[in-house]
Amino acid sequence: MNTERIWFWLDRLKLFHLFFWIFHYFFWVIVYRPMYKDSTDLYMVMVVYEIFNMITFYSISYWVAPRFYHRDRYFLALVLFLLILIVTSTGLALSLVQVTLWLGKTPTYPLILFIGYTMASNIIVLVIGTTLRQLTARLRMAGTAAAVRRKQTEAELQYLKAQVNPHFLFNAINSVYFLIKKDPDLASETLIKLSDLLRFQLYDCSEDTITIEQEREYLENYMALEKLRKGDRVMLEYSPEGDLHGFRMAPLVLIAFLENAFKFVSNYTDRENLIRVILRREEKLFRASFYNTYEPLPSAMVGGIGIRNVRRRLELLYPDHTLDVRDERGTYLVTLTIPLA
Repeated sequence: MNTERIWFWLDRLKLFHLFFWIFHYFFWVIVYRPMYKDSTDLYMVMVVYEIFNMITFYSISYWVAPRFYHRDRYFLALVLFLLILIVTSTGLALSLVQVTLWLGKTPTYPLILFIGYTMASNIIVLVIGTTLRQLTARLRMAGTAAAVRRKQTEAELQYLKAQVNPHFLFNAINSVYFLIKKDPDLASETLIKLSDLLRFQLYDCSEDTITIEQEREYLENYMALEKLRKGDRVMLEYSPEGDLHGFRMAPLVLIAFLENAFKFVSNYTDRENLIRVILRREEKLFRASFYNTYEPLPSAMVGGIGIRNVRRRLELLYPDHTLDVRDERGTYLVTLTIPLA
């Protein structure tokens, strides 16, 4: 349901006002019904009340308040407020007297008392109407603010997701570039793997969520691409665990951590260079771990736009996620936990 559009039309057509005056009319008809033998007399009297109550409310709320009170012309606003209240209350009292006489009855109260009653009626309607108007205005503003925040979030998510593609493509093209002279056959095979990855990004990542099977296939293709590039220099351990079926997640969330693991994996010649990837489902939680050995690098070289983007996307998409990063003794471990719906 588009609540923003509903609020717009309710305000545009002044339907709130229509509902209020209908409710106001029948409420007082029910209240005063025992005092009248003839219902027609009561309906006519309440119509007169309704007309003067509306004149009082709209003249003060839509003329005096915006034209004078809200422009800090308080004294003039007070004078006009009292003048309108006195005029409409007197007019209502005189009209009620005339209606009473027209119905063939004698007024039971003196005119001054009638004016007191009608003034109280106008003040009550003015207070209630003004309160309801401010309340609906606040609700409308809250709804508009929520809609603006939602649109800003959606726009930011689209921007962040769009940045993933050129970032990944930049790194992949660099890899192919260095392989062309070194090993043309391997470069050709790498390009095929790269085309599969780009096809996924082009056709499968247009939706807000994808299946875990699609995400796994994408990660596995990326790992195959990197293994072609790095060869036996890096040992890769990949472990999908648990029931990794039947749920969806936002696309291109995990790739940044996997890409980082390959980007900064160590290049030792005397010991093992290891990357370990574990995807695990634990009841209503999905957990992904990315481990790699690394050689100390200047801090300015660690991280990048991919990691910054995915952190921001996680904040927007999964506010209840946990991201545990451990950097110790030449090993780097990132564990992401996402609650499943």
